[in-house]
Amino acid sequence: MTRTAAEDQQAWNRYWTRWAAEYDEHQLSRLSLPGEREAWSRAFGAALPPGTREVLDLGTGSGNVALLLAADGYDVTGIDLSPGMLAQARAKLAGHPHPPTFLEADAANPPFAQASLDAIVSRYLLWTLRDAPTALRRWHELLRPGGVLVAIDGQWFEPEDDGADGNTAQGVPAEADAPVDAPAPATPRQEHFAEAYDEAAVDQLAFARAGVERICAAWEEAGFVEVRADPLPELLELDRVHGVAPGHSPQLLHRFSARRGD
Repeated sequence: MTRTAAEDQQAWNRYWTRWAAEYDEHQLSRLSLPGEREAWSRAFGAALPPGTREVLDLGTGSGNVALLLAADGYDVTGIDLSPGMLAQARAKLAGHPHPPTFLEADAANPPFAQASLDAIVSRYLLWTLRDAPTALRRWHELLRPGGVLVAIDGQWFEPEDDGADGNTAQGVPAEADAPVDAPAPATPRQEHFAEAYDEAAVDQLAFARAGVERICAAWEEAGFVEVRADPLPELLELDRVHGVAPGHSPQLLHRFSARRGD
């Protein structure tokens, strides 16, 4: 039986809620290591122009990007559809010098007025975005003239063009002579992920297997200007030094950025 988009979204919300505490534990452990907070602050801050105040963090998850940007002085609202993730985010508000606001809302259709935001940001959201063209157009509407859209993401699934646009699946050349270890047994979380994001679900996600050029083209089609994708080698090096979550490997992330025209 074919699932509806709403059923897929509910399955994804259940996955992220079930594993929210484990996910956030890894995120916080990484942020506690030398250079991590500073690197992520630079990665986003370099794309936010002077005068930026009102920032929307899409798919905020456990809120760490929103909290980081708020600590840098921005007025941040983070939205997510996972109650479990939002509970993790809100638990960290006490004592924050400039706390963000966290709301349960859909990143694909944020409930904000047109031309009300200076910037829209996200981390690890693009790949799981349903109906990407409609979402991009909606984000374009929400930005003030000159406002920016900034998204940091990786190619977590094999690109359809197998790197034809100049990107490998992991952003790192394979070691042809490296020994191949037997795969470790799947963890309960990995099994749940494979169930929630099975092939049928992933096939519905426009950016899950898209290369960098295709993502940039979609942003341009939505009306954004000055679209660019900057590799972030500093974050790759931190992944190599500090390690990554189970089931992942270090890869080159890109910062996609663009502007709504004046």
